[in-house]
Amino acid sequence: MFKQFYEKIKPARFRLAVVGLLCIASLISVALFRIRTIMSGTMDYDFLMWNLFLAWLPLGMAYTASSFAGKRRFVTLTVPIAALLWLLFFPNAPYILTDLFHLRHPRENIPIWFDTLLINWFAWTGILLGIFSLFLMQDIVRKAFGRVAGWVFVMIVSTLCGVGIYMGRFLRWNSWDMLLHPFERIREMLYYATHPSLQAIMFISVFSSLFIFIYITTYAFGLLFQEQAHHPISEDTP
Repeated sequence: MFKQFYEKIKPARFRLAVVGLLCIASLISVALFRIRTIMSGTMDYDFLMWNLFLAWLPLGMAYTASSFAGKRRFVTLTVPIAALLWLLFFPNAPYILTDLFHLRHPRENIPIWFDTLLINWFAWTGILLGIFSLFLMQDIVRKAFGRVAGWVFVMIVSTLCGVGIYMGRFLRWNSWDMLLHPFERIREMLYYATHPSLQAIMFISVFSSLFIFIYITTYAFGLLFQEQAHHPISEDTP
């Protein structure tokens, strides 16, 4: 029975392993938050829990799109809807990195080093959730339109991610605003696009570049491990 189960999940074993690691990282983040509430007697930084939940949503949407992408019966309807929702909620994953801003207001009863590590656990879990979901979506685009189109997709999404995070952090917009108040938000977006501030240009450029760098580096590590698996280094190699 175990062998049959393994053969069934074998094609997706690496994806499932990554999901498992992300679940562990999320549980550690939640445990650290719980420790902080006990130490401080307050619910400070409870927004991290909500932001972590939002960071998981695009991965679920990307996994849904990836699962249906190979089924021609559902691909025309399911994948575009899942992809659109994914793009709308995707900035929530790396957004947690900007929660480091809250360290400028240290709490007296909690060491600053603990809060720094706490937010970094949440932030890197969010970034990795975003990287994995973007990889799944890039794979769909690559299979449909080619490798170059896949990387163009990554660049465009990373830039839009910077825009989305700026709107969330500085304009205090939410992803669901586009669903609840689409015309109002589109008008405001057109205004800010035609009247950009220096802060907006700098933040979007720097954050998008950082995310692209992290994504490409992570992608390169994956290719390196794949290369080693296919061409293991001999023990006799100096």
